[in-house]
Amino acid sequence: MNLEPSFVPNLAFDYLKEVEISYSVTGCFSEQDLEVFHSFFGEHLVDATELLEKCKIIKYSLTDNSRSIFKIITKHEQYSIFDNINFCNCSIFRLQVLELRNAITCKHILAVKLGEITGHVVKETITGSQLVDFLNEQLNCLDGE
Repeated sequence: MNLEPSFVPNLAFDYLKEVEISYSVTGCFSEQDLEVFHSFFGEHLVDATELLEKCKIIKYSLTDNSRSIFKIITKHEQYSIFDNINFCNCSIFRLQVLELRNAITCKHILAVKLGEITGHVVKETITGSQLVDFLNEQLNCLDGE
């Protein structure tokens, strides 16, 4: 089993950063961008766009913007995504990314990235103590699994 890190996830997330710049100018994704997204993310791209339509994504940031965390809220579940960290506690991430290693990320992380690019993220400022409380809440949720 080859456990060396792959450069493909870095390419995918770097491409997302590049597309963010062009999206800010054009207000849309090019056909080529969508094809590249699909080549990197496959079915998770479709799932992520569906999430953008159906859920609320909130970005909680400290007043100095030194730390941020996202919350994805759907009718049936909530997920917390840490800024610039490719990790989600959903079952798809655990299975496909961590165990089988046949996916770069899950729909939740991709939805956050696409939501930031397209402006579909609600932004809220929190204090340091609120962030600590939020992180402790996440630890309690993980302990409950």
